[in-house]
Amino acid sequence: MHSKTYRLKEFIGSKDNRSLIVDASAGLSLGPLPGLEQFAPAVQPVLPLVDGLITSPGQAGKLSGRTRQDAALLVRADWTNALRGPDFVLPPETVSHIPLLNPTDALDLGASALVIYFLLGFEEVIEAGCLHNTVQLSLKGTQVGMPLIVDVQSIGPRVVLHDKAIELGVSYALEGGADGVAVPWSNRESFQNILAMASGVPVWIKPTSLDESSTQLGDALQMGGTGLWLDQYLFTAEDIPAVLSGFGEQIHQQEPSE
Repeated sequence: MHSKTYRLKEFIGSKDNRSLIVDASAGLSLGPLPGLEQFAPAVQPVLPLVDGLITSPGQAGKLSGRTRQDAALLVRADWTNALRGPDFVLPPETVSHIPLLNPTDALDLGASALVIYFLLGFEEVIEAGCLHNTVQLSLKGTQVGMPLIVDVQSIGPRVVLHDKAIELGVSYALEGGADGVAVPWSNRESFQNILAMASGVPVWIKPTSLDESSTQLGDALQMGGTGLWLDQYLFTAEDIPAVLSGFGEQIHQQEPSE
C-alpha cells in the first residue's frame, strides 16, 4: 500500500471511508483558548473518541502517551494572524502567513498528516503563497509518504460570494496536490460542486456552529462527504465526550443515500 494511503487510513475509517476530526491548533494564532488552557488534560478525553486530532508542532510533543486506539495525530504546518478578528487584543494591521515545518519534520513528530490553511479574500500575494505552499508540501510529502490536508478559510474582506470562494479554494487546493480538504459548510448545492471537483479526495465539513453540526453533517454524509471537522469551540461544550460520541455514531453508522 502506498505510504500516503496508509497514513490516510490512520484517520479515515477503512470500512466506511469516514472520519471525525478535531482541530485544537488555533491557539497557535489566537493564544490560550477557553477549555484548552491546559492542553494535554483537555484533549486526553477526546483522543479515544475521534479519528484525528490536529495540533500545533509544540502541542504534538505533549501527547507522547497516545495509544493505537487513540486519535491519529495531524500537525498544523503553518501560522497566520488572519484568524484574529477586530476584537483580538492586537488586531493585525497586515495579514501574515508563515510555513512552520515540512513533511520530514512531521514524520519526526509521529504525525499521520500535515494540515495547512488556504486563505481566501486577502491580497493576491497571500493566495499565491497558499498555492505555492500547497504545491511544495504536496511534492515533498509524496517523497516521504506524508499526506497534506488543506483547511480552506474564506475569511478575508474581499470575499463577496461565500460559497463560490470556498469552491475556488478547493479547486486551488486540489490543483496544488492536496490529499484532502476541509471546507466551511455553505449549502447542499455548493457542497455537491465541491464533491464533484474532489472526485474521491476526502472532504470534511466545518459546521457553521456546534448546534447546527448534526444536521449539516447528515446532509454531507448523504451526499458522499468524509465527515466532520470540529474546531476549538468544541472545548466550550458542557459534555464533550457525549457530543463526540454522538457525532462518532452518526458518522460511522449513517448510511449514504442511494
